[in-house]
Amino acid sequence: MKAYEEDDPLEFVGVAFDDPEGDAALDAMARAFVEEFARMGWTRERILGLFRNPFYRGPYAVYRRRGEPFIVRLIEEVL
Repeated sequence: MKAYEEDDPLEFVGVAFDDPEGDAALDAMARAFVEEFARMGWTRERILGLFRNPFYRGPYAVYRRRGEPFIVRLIEEVL
């Protein structure tokens, strides 16, 4: 293992969404996740499971911030 270098393209970066524009970006990101996995043929239940799983940090962050009803509604809209 090596230490991260300042210009390392694989360095972890966190982003916080604490304003209305951030919420819109979070919603768009959630829709992109749902669309991507729907195109791969995932079922509603499997996509929802992705959002419920803390291992998948992006979808899980949306799940925690917006709640399960939002995710279920989004999945229904996309599918």
